[in-house]
Amino acid sequence: LRQYLAKSLPDYMIPASFVELEKLPLTPNGKVDKKALPEPSGRMQTGAEYVAPTNPTEEMLVRVWQEVLGIEQVGIHDNFFRLGGDSIKAIQIASRLNQHNCKFKIQDLFQHPTVSELASYVQSADLSVEQGIIEGEVMLAPIQKWAFQLSTNIYHWNMGLMLYRPEGWEVKALEQAFGKIVEHHDALRMVYSTDGGTVVQRNRGMEGELLAIEVFDLTGEADVRERILLEANRLHRKMNLRQGPLVQLGVFQTLEGDHLLIAIHHLVVDAISLRILMEDFTTAYQQALEHKEIVLPPKTDSFRTWSRKLHEYANSDKLLQEIPYWKEIEETPIPALPKDKEGPDTCFIKDSEMVVTTLNEEETNLLLTDVHQAYQTEINDLLLTSLALTVREWTQAEKIAVTLEGHGREEIIEGVDITRTVGWFTAMYPVIFNLKTNDLSQAIQVIKENLRLIPNRGIGHSILKHLTTEENKKSVTFGLTPEITFNYLGQVDSYSMNSMPVGEAVSPETKLWQKLDVNGAVTGEGILVISFRYNAYVYRRETIESLVKRYKHYLREIISHCRRQESTVLQVINRT
Repeated sequence: LRQYLAKSLPDYMIPASFVELEKLPLTPNGKVDKKALPEPSGRMQTGAEYVAPTNPTEEMLVRVWQEVLGIEQVGIHDNFFRLGGDSIKAIQIASRLNQHNCKFKIQDLFQHPTVSELASYVQSADLSVEQGIIEGEVMLAPIQKWAFQLSTNIYHWNMGLMLYRPEGWEVKALEQAFGKIVEHHDALRMVYSTDGGTVVQRNRGMEGELLAIEVFDLTGEADVRERILLEANRLHRKMNLRQGPLVQLGVFQTLEGDHLLIAIHHLVVDAISLRILMEDFTTAYQQALEHKEIVLPPKTDSFRTWSRKLHEYANSDKLLQEIPYWKEIEETPIPALPKDKEGPDTCFIKDSEMVVTTLNEEETNLLLTDVHQAYQTEINDLLLTSLALTVREWTQAEKIAVTLEGHGREEIIEGVDITRTVGWFTAMYPVIFNLKTNDLSQAIQVIKENLRLIPNRGIGHSILKHLTTEENKKSVTFGLTPEITFNYLGQVDSYSMNSMPVGEAVSPETKLWQKLDVNGAVTGEGILVISFRYNAYVYRRETIESLVKRYKHYLREIISHCRRQESTVLQVINRT
């Protein structure tokens, strides 16, 4: 069937799996009832014959992979990346393994991406991590220093989720669950002050107001959506950096069930932190409903420990060895992006606009799985190849500079485990792609190689820039600010999908310092969403719409190209 379809359909339109039905389920209107269609069963095809686990370690790894990747059956020879794995999923797997008192290095998973290979690298976890309440001053991490230096509206800069429960939320259980979460995850109790112009971050104990919960009865409200938006915006503006709390909850009770807004200041959480918090909230809320003691998985090292270790690492020989690499990047001349009209190079979010495109579920599944065999890639490699080709076509320039955002939880400090630590760990760093051709094969390999050459996935750049002493970094100017940023957030769990607005998590007065801000994520429905936010002072909408259209075109071409490869390409790139 697959071969037959290939005669008339492009590769990205051929299903990854097939389900045989006696007849299609129909709606009363005679259309296909998509919700009634069964999910594909069986195991995902990765090209490897299924082999069951042969020992307890393999059994544990298989079970955790199946949970995190959402796959019914994983064999010990299945490739992690062909199953849809990425660096964020790798951290989630390490976090789950930690709950079994086991650990491995993320680097080991990337170098040995099958259960059979990885099993020999699994070790017993260190159980000596402090499990008590963390209090006292906490050094600022590089991303936090950057945020305070941005001179923007940092008081209104949050991350938010809206959760829906048809049977309603029990407020007392919410208070108990989040009370335990704020006690367990120390970073949620941070407060900030200034001392002689220097920002001081302090971890409070359990004193004072640690979270705020407001309940809104909207059962008689005429326009529920508008009221939720109004109140959500107000809750986002309530964050108090000096006194706390930095966690605001809003329960919106409606005739169709309850919506729960969870708003947390960005200074103390990132995307991976939200995943950790939602795992713990699911556990804690259920335990509270059942009137049980709330017990959460053991803590990993605190954000305070991580930040202190980063400040020590900032002047280490290990980090200073990266200076020649970053010096070359910083000193590479990059042509400015073309502009449609004259205007300020920076603007506020309220002065920006956004264009969004998507891949359908089938295309997204291919991008997450099948396509990576050809060049041993990760999804970021291909998303960035598409971006580089798009920008090259637009600017006619071979050198393209992009600021990348990574999760920042790299294993650079021996003996420190932050796989289940809540905080803001994001790393931002510049990368330069030197793309001399439109040939897809060459482009994929160039982008992949450029990314692999970055030391420690770029975390060193922000440490050098914000933490290293001036004496130790005097040879580097750190003046390069690419006009494009890119961030792939990974596969977003279904809990984040809600029909009600989460509100303005970030102030409209926040500065947008880049001309193009490109973000990607895979929704809970399995659809890749790519957004291009742009400075509307200098670009017309039709220009960005054209760029987005070309981006999607290149992404589809890359999917088709990779699927046509009959064997893995391991070609050495000619850099001349």
